[in-house]
Formats: sequence, C-alpha cells, structure tokens
Amino acid sequence: MPTAPAPNDDGITNEIIVEGYTEKEVRQFLWRALSDTGNVLAKRKDPVCIGIDNAPGDLATPLRARIEANLQSLDIPRGEPGCKVNAVIVFDRDAHRFVNWLADQNTGLAYASLYLPERKRLIKPVRPAYNWHVVRTGEKERPLGTGQSLTQQGASGGRGFQSAGFGPGGRFLADATPVETMKTFSVVDYNAIDGVTIEQLGDYLTMHMLVELRPGASESVPTDSILTLFTESGSNSAAPSEMSALDRTILAQIYGASDTYRVGAVRNSIARAAIDRLDDEGALKAEP
Repeated sequence: MPTAPAPNDDGITNEIIVEGYTEKEVRQFLWRALSDTGNVLAKRKDPVCIGIDNAPGDLATPLRARIEANLQSLDIPRGEPGCKVNAVIVFDRDAHRFVNWLADQNTGLAYASLYLPERKRLIKPVRPAYNWHVVRTGEKERPLGTGQSLTQQGASGGRGFQSAGFGPGGRFLADATPVETMKTFSVVDYNAIDGVTIEQLGDYLTMHMLVELRPGASESVPTDSILTLFTESGSNSAAPSEMSALDRTILAQIYGASDTYRVGAVRNSIARAAIDRLDDEGALKAEP
C-alpha cells in the first residue's frame, strides 16, 4: 500500500536530482509519448468524475483527495457528488488477468475506441499498471447500443453496468475533428504499490486520466517524470516524489484556454512553454 517517503540515515527524504533536459529531449518525449487520434490529441470536456474500485478506504480516500487537488490546481472541473463516473480506477491483485477478462466479456465500452491491434498492444504485455482512454468518435454516428461499462454507479465506485453509444470504425478521424475523451480506465496491480506514496500514485493516475500516452514509450520519458513510477515489472524505487515541472506544463497547456486539438500545434505549444519554463528554472541544457 502507498506509504510516505522514507528518509535516509541522515533524516533527509530522498529526492530525484535532475540535471536538466535538452530541447531535443523535450520534443522527443512529446512526439513519442503523447498518443494522437487522426492527427489530433484527445482531451476531456466534461467534469472529471472519479470512481475507485476494489480499494480499502485508507487507500481510496486519500488517493481521491490527491487527484482532486491536482485537478483543482489545473482548473479542471470536477464532478458533483453522485456524478456518473468517467475516470475509472480499479485495483486488482492480477491486473493482467483483469484487463484480459474485460476483453473476454465483450463489454464493448471498455475498449470501444481501440482498434484490435491497439487493444492487443495494450493488454497482451504483463504490466503492473494499464491505462487507456475511450474517445468519442463522432456525435452523428449511430450508437452500437450494446456496450456496457464498469463502475457506473456514481463517484462512490461499484461495478454497475449501463448501455453505451460509440460509433463503429475505431479511431480514423478527419484531420481537424476534435476528439473528446469520454472515459478513462486505469487498472493497477495491488501487489505493485508497496512503497509507493499516495502522492506518487495520485499524480501518476492524474496524468493518465488527462492525457493519452502510448504504452511502451518509456525510453523517451525523462527520469524525473511521474510517468516513470512503474516499470514493466513493478514499481520504480527511483521514481520522483510527484509530477515534474514538465509533467505539469503538459497538462496546463493541453487544458489551457485554447481549444486546439491538432497534434502538431498542441505539441509545439507544449514544447515552447516547457522549454521557456525549464530555461527560467535553469533546467534546460545546451544540446551536446
């Protein structure tokens, strides 16, 4: 279960020391790690309503508080009590078994907007944590009408089901069509969170519920990003204690005042803002 950061023998909490990034490293991270759909980035439009499933209160309560504090700091609307859950977090002692069980149930909504190859890339590898977005593929498309989803009984969680309407055809969209994240799923292996703090776990889940990230892009992720919290085999003891300045800049730019969705424009605006901020903080390195 998540814990507080452990001090070393001198009573000082261990911290990640970052020497900085080059501009090239920032751009590589943004271009390789952020997922796009039809050349646009998906983002949320509705208030975020969190549902935490299969977790004890001493984990679920502070975890929810941390995520909601992050949303508030980013001026992202949160759902009112009793809202319909659109950010599902499930804990299971075998996360790989669980995500594959979801696929076997043919529930429809859980993987509604993923092509079959995308779904296989997501669920086939054994990982300690799985994260994915369900995106709206078009308001005018006919609903499937038979999809069902987990955790639809309000912000208190649960395992209810309801029918859903998502257009067929996966993620091929017109170049400038806005894409809305309708729902996110995170499945975390309960056995992988020993030694992980509430702050780390909450920040990691916040990132994944707000921006779509490619699995398997770990080589492009800076070492001080909270996205390094889990490796392919478990938690990362060298992970940072919270979101980095670059992590927060990504979220602030995507959820800023602009309604820009086009992937190149968004990535460029994030890169410019991140590079300016890192330069101001003395964390931007010269290219070798």
